[in-house]
Amino acid sequence: MFKHYLKIAWRNIFKNRIATFVNLFGLSLALTSFLFISLWIKNELTFDNYHKGVQDIYLTEFKFSQAADPNPITVLPLANVLEKDPHVTSVARLARDERTVHIGQHLYKIESIGVVDSAWFDIFDYTLVHGSFETFNRNASSLILTKSKAKQLFGNIDPVGRLVTIDSNLHSVAAVVEDNPVNSSFQFDMLMPMSFRLSQPGRMDKDNTWGNASYRTFVKLRRDTKLASFQSSANVLIRNASGQKEASIALQPLRDMHFDNVSYDPVFRRGSYSSVIIFGILSLLLLVIASVNYINLTIASANERSREIGIRKIIGGTRGQLFVQFLTESFLLCLVALFVSLSLLGLLLPIFNYIAESRFTLLLLLPVLWKIILGTLLLTTLLNGVLPALTMAYFKPLNFLRGYSILKFKSTFFRKGLVVFQFVISLVLIIGTLVVYLQMRLAQSSSAQYNRNQVVMLNLPTEIRRKLKYNGQRINEFCQTLKNELLAKNVIRTVAFGSTPIEGNIMNSSSAPNYYFPGIDTSLKLSVVRLGLSPDANDIFSFHLKEGRWFNNDNSDKGNFILNETAIRELGIPEPAVGRFFAKRYGDTGRIIGIIEDYAFRSLYDKIGPMAIVNSDDDSRGEIFIKIASGKIQEGMKTIESTWKEFIPQVPFEYQFMNQVFDNLYKDDLKVSRLTLAFGGITMLISLLGLFGLAAFISEQKAKEIGIRKVFGAGVRSIMVLLSGNFMKLVLIGFFLAIPLAWWAASEWLESFAYKIHLNVWIFILPGLFVMLIAFLTVSMQTFRAACANPVESLKNE
Repeated sequence: MFKHYLKIAWRNIFKNRIATFVNLFGLSLALTSFLFISLWIKNELTFDNYHKGVQDIYLTEFKFSQAADPNPITVLPLANVLEKDPHVTSVARLARDERTVHIGQHLYKIESIGVVDSAWFDIFDYTLVHGSFETFNRNASSLILTKSKAKQLFGNIDPVGRLVTIDSNLHSVAAVVEDNPVNSSFQFDMLMPMSFRLSQPGRMDKDNTWGNASYRTFVKLRRDTKLASFQSSANVLIRNASGQKEASIALQPLRDMHFDNVSYDPVFRRGSYSSVIIFGILSLLLLVIASVNYINLTIASANERSREIGIRKIIGGTRGQLFVQFLTESFLLCLVALFVSLSLLGLLLPIFNYIAESRFTLLLLLPVLWKIILGTLLLTTLLNGVLPALTMAYFKPLNFLRGYSILKFKSTFFRKGLVVFQFVISLVLIIGTLVVYLQMRLAQSSSAQYNRNQVVMLNLPTEIRRKLKYNGQRINEFCQTLKNELLAKNVIRTVAFGSTPIEGNIMNSSSAPNYYFPGIDTSLKLSVVRLGLSPDANDIFSFHLKEGRWFNNDNSDKGNFILNETAIRELGIPEPAVGRFFAKRYGDTGRIIGIIEDYAFRSLYDKIGPMAIVNSDDDSRGEIFIKIASGKIQEGMKTIESTWKEFIPQVPFEYQFMNQVFDNLYKDDLKVSRLTLAFGGITMLISLLGLFGLAAFISEQKAKEIGIRKVFGAGVRSIMVLLSGNFMKLVLIGFFLAIPLAWWAASEWLESFAYKIHLNVWIFILPGLFVMLIAFLTVSMQTFRAACANPVESLKNE
């Protein structure tokens, strides 16, 4: 019997080739998108779950007082204290580092190095390829490489036991491990022992205090531990060891760390739970929209099968048999579409990885992938097949004998409603993409209080500062010599130095009570960003000075400050502020010499905070800013690279344009925007196929009406206006329904920004007009064909 159903299904699929092509194309696109999103969602929801006992692993966050926010970056002694707690089985610290590795005559800059305790491998799971963890733990000068990094550095040979040079120190490769999965928070290319870090001169004296937070501390608790009991006992130990009566810890489960965007730490990849929900809904909507097309086209061609269904019922065919037959047709088409989508999945995976900034691989032998594939096939078959199968199965043969068609007894209201639904979703996605674009443009203009065009940023390597023994005068002399060499080239306009980038998440900050001026409120709970810049910086960035002046090029402004508007306002500095005494409590003395306009130095998610700019100290020159002459980018970059290799040959040349630094602030938003635009375009395309299907349906239903109108003298234009009017009504209804939904969704997304665009009417009107134009052109092709048809063909049966 089932073989008979398959044979009939194949015949009908090949018989209606246009409908089959439209259905197959739409379903394949929807299934491909659904599978891509499913892979991404699964990856996001299973972050770090591959570790054994993951439910007992926690990141500790330190609080200096009850009112303070928990900080995921903790102090070095915390781990030693937590080891004494009976609830703890293992404690491991993590510090991030970057180094230049020398192998023979080659230099490699490794930016992602994890410095870990020996207990790290007791808590977290790594798959060993070569070597042993025991060797790594015993030898402070050993290191571990990931498989991909080992191949890059040593090729296909086993690197275990081989020596590399890091800062004139010899290190041996103790082990090679598999790259961590894409859903791991720990994406380090190299691991180094904590014992090596702490053996460096002066390191223990600097870090082994309760005031220098530079480490992440993870604990693994006993299975039956009650968190409240552990926190209570741990807090007692911490307060006794630190001497701080209000000190305490908070615990963040490892499984929840990926979606925590409150206690931000750039070492770990963060995700957005709201994005998971949004794309999960979007993936289902894509399947539903593609299924609407199938339903419309299937029922639109149902009249041709009225005779078949009527005869089958008269000779004894049951509703169940007819239902299974039409459901089999749906299954067969979905199966073909699934094979097409798997092919597309393999071809488009590199593009998806680029857009989503991931490194997914299509491993067809993984059981979880086949669960997703088979589940998708079942869901799509049900969405596509149930309604058409019920429509066909419940057709009464008596109506066939009376000359009625299937469509006579099936209201078109539901199908038209589904098409309206398609265009509501398409419009919401298009409007959403426009809102994201405008918000990103606002971010660009909000940071436009300085000039970042043709500005290159280089990081002054730690190796140089270490070689100069962190001596401020020697660092200053080195930087001045480098600057003079660069300025001697006519393609370089200006060179300046800074303590950090002038925007981003790695800027230095301290609490307001660390500053002093007469009348300061010492109870202020503000964090003030402290930015060190050399006097030349304003020649590059052209900050907008509201009052006062910039730093002089001599040492006369040593210790003086330039504040932003927010610092003046929130610190409560009385007017006139320029000329008032202002000092860093522990060292700097000076006055306020200028006030600059506010600019978004972090991102629009954060309200602009107070900023204090100081004439950069010699030993805080961590960044080099170079302004290249207009139109000389290529020549300028070659000059900078050659100068770098002359002065710093032991470190590979790496750079960033300031525009790249800005883009990194909105990396996740730009990624969501790209994904939304891609899937929004697919949704729009599938929706247009839906319109094509509905046009075919109405044209078939009104074939005799069109024939009669043409016999009585109606022209092609009048018939096209008549038919197109029905479609444009549907699009117009979809437009009016989409506006409030899009406004609500955009408002909710914008709520997370401290500074956001105003939702003007044109943001909603323009996409609506665009969709209506595209829809009209799509419908016109079908209605023109119907209007030009020979009326004899449609009336000859009468």
